[in-house]
Amino acid sequence: MRCLVLNMDYTFLGVCDWKDAVCAVYTNKVFVEESYEEIIHSTSSQMRVPAVIRLRKYVRVLYERISSVSYTKRNVHLRDAYICQYCAKRCKNNEATIDHIVPESKGGKDTWENTVTCCKSCNLLKDNLTLAQSGLKLIKTPARPKGFMEIVRIKIGELNDLWIKYLQKEC
Repeated sequence: MRCLVLNMDYTFLGVCDWKDAVCAVYTNKVFVEESYEEIIHSTSSQMRVPAVIRLRKYVRVLYERISSVSYTKRNVHLRDAYICQYCAKRCKNNEATIDHIVPESKGGKDTWENTVTCCKSCNLLKDNLTLAQSGLKLIKTPARPKGFMEIVRIKIGELNDLWIKYLQKEC
C-alpha cells in the first residue's frame, strides 16, 4: 500500500510506502490525515495503516520537480490510459504504439502535444500522413499532464480515493 505525503500546508509532496509512513508516525514527524481499514500490529500496540500523512514541519520544495512529468513513451500511454486516440480501442501493453500527429518526417517533434497512444491498425492506416491527409480524427487533443491528480496517476500508476480531496489543486 502507498501513502500520500503532504507538506505542513497540505500541498502535495509525493507518495511513500506504508512502512515508511508508519515509521514517520512513530517518530512523531507527521500527522495522520486519513487511514486505510487495514490494521497493523506490533508487540505492544496496533494502528490503522496511514493513507495520507502531513509533515509536522514545513519543507521548502522546488515545485517544478513535483509538478511535472517527464516525456516518455510509457507516460504518453499512461496519460491516454492505453486507449487508441483514433478508434478508442483499449490496447494491451505490447499492442500500444506512439503516433506523431505531425509526422517526424514533416517536422513533428516528440512532445506531449504531438504524440498520442495509437493501436497498430490505426498507426498503419495513418502511416506517414497528417490528420487531414489520413482522414482520422483525434478523440481528444493531447496535452502535457497538469494537476496533481493526473501527475500522481501517471507517476505512481494509482490514485486512491482517500487521496482525491488533497490533490484537487492544479499545479
